[in-house]
Amino acid sequence: MSYPWLEAVEAELAERLQGGRVAHAFLVCGPAGTGKRDLAGRFMASLLCLESRYPACGTCRSCSLLRTGAHPDGHVLSFEQHPKKDELRTEIVVEQVRRLIDALQLTNTISRRKAALIFPAEAMNRSAANSLLKTLEEPPGDATLLLVSHQPSRLPATIRSRCQALHVRLPDRWSAQSWLAQAAGAGTEAAATALEAAAGSPLIALRMLREGATRAYQTLDDTLDALRAGRCEPAVAMAAVADTDPQLLWCWLSLRAARETRHYLDRPGLARCFAGLQQEADRNRRLLPTPVRKDLLLQDWLIQWSRMEV
Repeated sequence: MSYPWLEAVEAELAERLQGGRVAHAFLVCGPAGTGKRDLAGRFMASLLCLESRYPACGTCRSCSLLRTGAHPDGHVLSFEQHPKKDELRTEIVVEQVRRLIDALQLTNTISRRKAALIFPAEAMNRSAANSLLKTLEEPPGDATLLLVSHQPSRLPATIRSRCQALHVRLPDRWSAQSWLAQAAGAGTEAAATALEAAAGSPLIALRMLREGATRAYQTLDDTLDALRAGRCEPAVAMAAVADTDPQLLWCWLSLRAARETRHYLDRPGLARCFAGLQQEADRNRRLLPTPVRKDLLLQDWLIQWSRMEV
């Protein structure tokens, strides 16, 4: 699926392909929920397409094989099944990169090029990134690597410097809201709430609308209002949000604190307090995988929130 906010980037890719100006490595970067993975997938299809078109023709042998995941010249690296656990790995490991490098050294069998997509690129561990670096320094002449990243700053500078960056940005609020209302069949107010809950990322907002997650966001927002106004106690607030996914909960608490920080910029002392709560929410989210008592972290944060005098 193509998205209106990607039109400029897609036009650039089409021009590069038509003009034969395809770099050996691209870093497609930007916020989560903006369609970067889809964009890179479409470009990969075009690189392999026997018609050399953007978008790809969709009907040639190359396009047909790529759809089934059986294309010998197209490779995708992402999270693999953990060999000792019934779950996916949480990082891309060096063995995966080594297999990719071996595959890129082989002669093309169908397409004029070879292509590889790595997503999310920042999930490569240190060994994996170091292993890929040599290929970026001396790439096979007919291979193009597409690294897709939400957080390019987490990639080694040596990786970033060897890729041409393609920046995907959030659409403006009104464009995103209009697209979201149409895509989800939602009203303007519901679309606005979903975008707020998704920090402006339209695809995350779309998923939230479809899964009904925006109701939990609205509940949290109303609870924080009541807590600060003295209409409920922290214990009641904790009970109200008890069923909210912890990752989402701390993301939303961070977003709300950031919103308040911007609102009170004319009162520097208060703005600093809200900024501190935002930082604490972000830190607590990072602590979720640890044994720390999550209920105590939330209780302490809500108590601080309730004491904010505005």
